[in-house]
Parts: sequence; structure tokens; C-alpha cells
Amino acid sequence: MPQVKCVLLYSGGLDSLLAAKILMDMGIDVTGLHCILPYFPPDLDTENLKSSTLAKQIGLKLVEHRCEEEYIQMLRKPCHGYGREMNPCIDCKLFFIKKAAELMKKMNADFVATGEVVGQRPMSQLKHTLNHIEKESGLAGRLLRPLSAKLLKPTIVEIDGRVNRDMLLDINGRGRKRQFELAEYYGITDFESPGGGCLFTDSHIASRIRDAFLYYTKITPLDLYLLGFGRHFRLNENLKIIAARNREESEQLEKYKMHADYFFIPDFPGPSVFVKGVISKTDKIKISGIITRYSKLFDPSKRIIIYASDKITGEMQTVPPLTDEEIDSWRL
Repeated sequence: MPQVKCVLLYSGGLDSLLAAKILMDMGIDVTGLHCILPYFPPDLDTENLKSSTLAKQIGLKLVEHRCEEEYIQMLRKPCHGYGREMNPCIDCKLFFIKKAAELMKKMNADFVATGEVVGQRPMSQLKHTLNHIEKESGLAGRLLRPLSAKLLKPTIVEIDGRVNRDMLLDINGRGRKRQFELAEYYGITDFESPGGGCLFTDSHIASRIRDAFLYYTKITPLDLYLLGFGRHFRLNENLKIIAARNREESEQLEKYKMHADYFFIPDFPGPSVFVKGVISKTDKIKISGIITRYSKLFDPSKRIIIYASDKITGEMQTVPPLTDEEIDSWRL
């Protein structure tokens, strides 16, 4: 009889590590699918992700999927709506599981598994929601949650014996005691924190996403990544800027200056500024005033270099810093 194969939706969290280990202990060939959200830089080497390192401690092989344009379209108009902020929890989970279903078919695997626990999350892990996601994903009877399987209807692979239901669990609710006990049993000493949360639930990030969806018809993964750091300002409906908060952020922004419509770099200690949109002479003065506000000095003899399409197009003199009241009226 050929070895049973499974695609496991993998996050790096303890629940997905435990789900993988339970199935692997049954002799099942488990492949983890790691969906990488646009929280991470587009040029990231996925081998450097902590989640990739964590998978190695249990010998779990991974396939990575970068969530890009298709994911952004879902984020713009989730069928099941948002949570408190811009978190499309149900549609996000469906997106991941459908990707796992595609990989399952490609690999000729037997089923898809997740580390979900009944009742652990209020929006996406209530029992009726788990059942709805299974139906909507097209995986009816082939979506297994090993940590809570005994609280759910048996899947096809449990019924026909490919998965031993007796070795599955009945964990319920938000408590973590049983998971920690299992981690100690399996020797899993390192895992992502369960309280890390989703950036889309952050009110500041959510306001920036709403702004992007309001003003841009096309949003790239880089656009979403850049929402996660820096000071963001909308000067008018045609102009948005990101001002770095420190040297590290200035260096990070400068890596992507070829993607900016304009890019401002002071020749003194101060923030680099990523500009998206149409810019006027008045706008340039405002940006200079923002740079001097967040710099360590104001010296009218100093200059600010202006790039467009990654090429120097000019420079300008510094101007006195703007007031916090002026700046706050543009802040996102």
C-alpha cells in the first residue's frame, strides 16, 4: 500500500508543529505549506525565516507560497467581511486552505491538515465556522484538524483507516496547557508565539490599508510591506509619503527607491522619504519641512537630494521644520 501523503497548512506556531508531528508519528508523509504574507520584504530569502528554522526541528519539509496580487484582491473585498479592523480572518483562512488543496492535487496527496483548534479564535475557529470553511474550500471530507478531530465529524481518511482517529486529539478552547505538555513530550522547544497576532488587526496599519484601497486601483506586495514601518502622511489625494523613523528604516526605504515616484535623501542626519504620487514645488517644501522636523538639526546650508526612477533629478535647500500640528493633519 502506498504511503499516505498530506499537505499541512503550516505557520510556525506550536499548533501547526504539533499537528505535523502527530501525523508524522503515524508514518504519514507530511509536506508543510507555508503561505508568506506581505509583512515580509519582497526580496526576503525564505531560508532566513524563523518559521523555516522551526520546521527543521521536527524534520518537516516545506513548500512556500508568496501571497501577492491574488491575496491583495481578496484583502480588498473579502466575501465574509473584516474583523474589528482590516483582518479578513475567514477569507484569509480560506485562501490558505485553497492553496493547500491545489498543492494536494498537484502532489496527489490524500488530504489537507491544519493546526486549528476548536474555539481557539472567535472569528475563524468556532465549530460552525470550521465546518463552513471545509465546505467552501472544496475539501469536504478531506480537511483534517488533528488537534480537535475528535470534536468534529470524521474525515474520509479517518473512516477508511488511512489516518488513525484514535491517535487524534480533542483539544478545545483558548487554553494552551495541553499543547505545552505535547510540546514537552515531542521535544519541541522553539515555536512562534501564539500572541503575535495579525498586522491587519493593528489600527494604525488598518488605517493605512484603507487609505491605499481608497486612492489606488493597483496595490503591489511592496506597497503592503511598506505600510508596516515609517511615518505615513497623505499630503493630498494625489500624494502620499513615508518618512523613516531611524537610520535602519532609511536604509530599508532606500533599497526600494527605484519603486518610488520620488525619493528624498538629506545630506545630514535625518529621515529618507519615499514619495508616491504627483509632486509640486509646494509639496517639495512641505517634505523638506517634515525632514527637518524629524532630523537632529536645521541648517539652511544643508541640501536634500531628490531622486526619480532611481536617478538624481535635483536637490533643494532645507527649510525650517514644520510644526507637529501641521504634520499631524496629514498623518495616517
